[in-house]
Amino acid sequence: MLNSLALTDALLCLVAVWLASRSALSVGYRMAFTFLAIPALLGFLRFSGIYPLETWHPLFTLMSASAALPMLAICVLSPESMVATRRQFAIIFLGGAMLLGLLVAGLGKLRIYDQALALFSMLVILVSLLKRGEHMRAMGAILMLAGSVLFVIKFSIPPWLVPGDFLHLAMAFGLLLVVPNNLKTLKESSAPEMA
Repeated sequence: MLNSLALTDALLCLVAVWLASRSALSVGYRMAFTFLAIPALLGFLRFSGIYPLETWHPLFTLMSASAALPMLAICVLSPESMVATRRQFAIIFLGGAMLLGLLVAGLGKLRIYDQALALFSMLVILVSLLKRGEHMRAMGAILMLAGSVLFVIKFSIPPWLVPGDFLHLAMAFGLLLVVPNNLKTLKESSAPEMA
């Protein structure tokens, strides 16, 4: 039987992949969701025992926190920005952010970096949405923050849910709420994507 971490990682992966496949979203959103889906998929494989990748899951989690969540914050804060709308700028941002995350948090062993950056990104998303009066989307950011806090304080409901489950569930439902509701307006207002 699959454990709870495998199931909640699978849910997060499915949500992130579904959001990444939405062509109405700008390239920045789609790339952020893709890089959030990768550690969730690796977590599912690890925790289900299908293919236990002990080191790959934490590595891609670190890169996701260092790059995907800041990219998502940029897309929410400035949906018209070049990083949000142009593939080449999105790739440059993600590559640079992942490299910096690997150097500081991975090689430098300063794990507070990626955790603080992820928290800061969620706070930027929350404040940006509240300022624009988008309260339903802001609820998604609140869910993501709450899941992160429950994970950090190691809250669990034995035997059903462990701390990682709260993070996975909050991220999955939070992402569903944070994604722009009016996708048609977003698509029309974004600059044309150039390769």
